[in-house]
Amino acid sequence: MHKKGITEEVAKKRSRKNVKVQRGIVGADLASILAKRTAKPEVRAAARAAAITKAKTEKRDKEAKKAATRPAGSANAPKVSKQAMKGGKGGR
Repeated sequence: MHKKGITEEVAKKRSRKNVKVQRGIVGADLASILAKRTAKPEVRAAARAAAITKAKTEKRDKEAKKAATRPAGSANAPKVSKQAMKGGKGGR
């Protein structure tokens, strides 16, 4: 209080320092996270390029397989709308 003659000693409040802790998340433990972080950019770029080429080859193979299984005669069939297929008046 701000009055003459009254002295009250107050101990200084101690503050606690936060301790930073690293831990893993779901799907990745701490060791794998640190390994990815410390990887060199060249290694990272090489891994990325390999993943891209793998994905492209898989997509190309899938497209080729899809084209091979598709019947050849369906491309020449006349186009019919959904309404005409259900018996509508669209075919006149």
